[in-house]
Amino acid sequence: MSQVDFHAMEVNIRRRLSAVNMSSCSIDEAEVERALQKYLGMVRLSPRPVTWARDGREAHAWVARSTVSSVNDEIRDNLNRIFDGPRESDHDRWEESYNAAMAAGHGDQLEIVKTLLRGQPVRLSIPWRLYEGVRTGDRGARTNPASSRTWQEAIDVLDQAANAAGECAIARNNSRWNPGRAGYEKVLLPFVDAYEAGLWVCWITTTKIIALARPRLRMSFGQLHSDDGPAVSWPESEQQYFFLNGVHVPRELVELPANEIDPRMLLSERNTEVRREIVRKVGIERLFAGIDAQCVDRVGDYELLLLDLQDGRIRPFLKMKNPSIGVYHIEGVAPECRTVAEALAWRNQSDVPPSVLT
Repeated sequence: MSQVDFHAMEVNIRRRLSAVNMSSCSIDEAEVERALQKYLGMVRLSPRPVTWARDGREAHAWVARSTVSSVNDEIRDNLNRIFDGPRESDHDRWEESYNAAMAAGHGDQLEIVKTLLRGQPVRLSIPWRLYEGVRTGDRGARTNPASSRTWQEAIDVLDQAANAAGECAIARNNSRWNPGRAGYEKVLLPFVDAYEAGLWVCWITTTKIIALARPRLRMSFGQLHSDDGPAVSWPESEQQYFFLNGVHVPRELVELPANEIDPRMLLSERNTEVRREIVRKVGIERLFAGIDAQCVDRVGDYELLLLDLQDGRIRPFLKMKNPSIGVYHIEGVAPECRTVAEALAWRNQSDVPPSVLT
């Protein structure tokens, strides 16, 4: 029997994952189903039909009505009977290969999408919690946050494909010393085929496999970004997510021309990163003219502005420039602040200037 070149197999997995066109919605359903049936045979489960969900919401609804946990337990028990676990000395080599494969398949961006589907709340800035305005809207019709277990029970296809690369990394040196572990990469290789063919996640139930295709991702410089439509979408589905420069933003901020965006959008937005994108698109001068900002103090690139929140309150905001990206943004500060120095001291909880702190 010829010796397996595990190093070549590991490199080939990463090459195949990186070659996947993330902006394409094409799915080879027959190839995905062939790969999944092959995997079922390897984990000693009987074949079962594959049902394709249109989007994350539909997949969630179907899984909620199915039995998945017991099947996952059966797969885990079967694998434990077949294979030994990795030795502790193998962990670093395995993790390095796994992380490289995940990066090749854009796992960080897909994890962002999965977080949106699970329904993690929009992050809020601490200063903005002082203002009891309209809460940031739900951008993308997420599933019920309380049902995140549905996504925990899913088989992440890229994760399994990256796992195969990790197994190759340790098998190339240790297979003859750890014979019970040798061959585990073969069980996972069908997921490389499935990911190439368009599968993102799946759930193996007692009667069928529920499959969800990879969403179409539009990116720029490795970040989710589209300035003329959704950055995350599925064909024939209304479940869409809009991103600018890696920031999850309201649909209108992407689709409307800058001159049609109401600058007062800034006043009801509680997410600091989204506010930055509003400033970036609308333009700092038009924005502050549109919200009647009054500058009461200026120090270098910092300005303290008083803004009328249209609720009977006039509040101070600190305008500052992000030196790393050259974009202005504003943050709400304590109501008693009347100078840039006071605002910076309140924001940093220190009298030391930000240039010294960083």
